[in-house]
Amino acid sequence: MRYNLTVLALSLMLGAGMALAGPPTVDTQTMDGIQSRLDHAKVNQHGDVQVTFDRGVATLTGTVDNLGSKLDAEKATQKAPGVSQVVDNIQVRAQGVDDQQILKQARHEINMYYAYGMFDNVNFEVSNGALSVGGQVTQPFKKVDMGRILERVKGVTVLQNNLEVLPTSQFDDRLRLQVARAIYGNPFFTPYANLALPPIHIIVKNGNVTLEGVVISEMDRTKAGMVANLAGLSFSVVNNLRVVKG
Repeated sequence: MRYNLTVLALSLMLGAGMALAGPPTVDTQTMDGIQSRLDHAKVNQHGDVQVTFDRGVATLTGTVDNLGSKLDAEKATQKAPGVSQVVDNIQVRAQGVDDQQILKQARHEINMYYAYGMFDNVNFEVSNGALSVGGQVTQPFKKVDMGRILERVKGVTVLQNNLEVLPTSQFDDRLRLQVARAIYGNPFFTPYANLALPPIHIIVKNGNVTLEGVVISEMDRTKAGMVANLAGLSFSVVNNLRVVKG
């Protein structure tokens, strides 16, 4: 009996020693993995994110200054081994940024986007940090790209991407080019054609033309509509150009 008790005691001691000397727990490994992925995603360059982990559930808290960083944190955490669920309680806060600043930055970012051209039209609305984007683009990738760009505008808490992807049509493509040549090839519109991003946007859908954008006088607005109508091929022309004094 004493022999059996001694063996049992030694077994318990050895087992305890192996536990102490063994690999870290799954929770520790997972936490290290989550933190590594958050660091790689550079989340904390835009705020302060903390994470707790319990039985497969990772809970994110803290603040960041844009929606994109919040989504980055969630995606990075989801990819960490051992994580089965992510609870995202991160708040988006940007001190000193109001809706007008968000609107200005959003417009700037889209105007700088390499694939945004005269055959696309994008407009914005902002309310308490919630940004809604509408209009039309000619390719699906543009809608995706613009959404990702706008998520990272400082102060954006919610993004509603309502951009319409125009249908693919060789007829519409020809009509776009014909109307563009008629307007921007007209000497009257040379000052507009020489701008980095020509402000008269030509939206074509199923053979129907809509002019969007801005001009500097009512005469320019009327002239653009007349030229588009005379370009031919279109079923209709809607002139939505706005007059903005320079």
